[in-house]
Amino acid sequence: IKYGIIHDAELFARLERDLGKLLKLDPKTLAEVVARCCEIKAQVVSQDETESGLRAILNFGHTIGHALEAISRYGKYLHGEAISIGQVAAAELSAALAGLPQIDVERITDLFRRAGLPTSVKLSKAQMKQLFAAMRLDKKVSGGQIRFVLARRIGEVAWGQLVPDELIRETLDPQLSAID
Repeated sequence: IKYGIIHDAELFARLERDLGKLLKLDPKTLAEVVARCCEIKAQVVSQDETESGLRAILNFGHTIGHALEAISRYGKYLHGEAISIGQVAAAELSAALAGLPQIDVERITDLFRRAGLPTSVKLSKAQMKQLFAAMRLDKKVSGGQIRFVLARRIGEVAWGQLVPDELIRETLDPQLSAID
């Protein structure tokens, strides 16, 4: 799903269309989709072997996802589950800051749900504070500012985007948005 969001709108549409086949592990469909994902990753990595720019797009959803894994001590969520939550949150942040159409946020959220992955998280105030502390340890933090990969549209992202803490809180849980 990530590779469709960050680089290939046609792949994303195919995932929407062929998700049933993929979940049933249809060999032909699975091989084609995995091959396309490998092509995208290889293309991105070959253009940025030192991880100084473009390669950051591979981290779409990972800022929040990795922080969720850390605060749950790597026990509550599998990596893919935490990143699923992170990608949906990143899509919502993208709508607010990068112009991602709301219909695309809904498509992204729906595809993760249909794939059986979580799309949201409920955090206490204490957990939210822990999440922010964990995000501040992320390799994409620069000058003390949390930076995100945000989608402009399905198939196109921008990296190094500053996101206000309050917007992150509101995105994760509007009821906890008044935390210091």
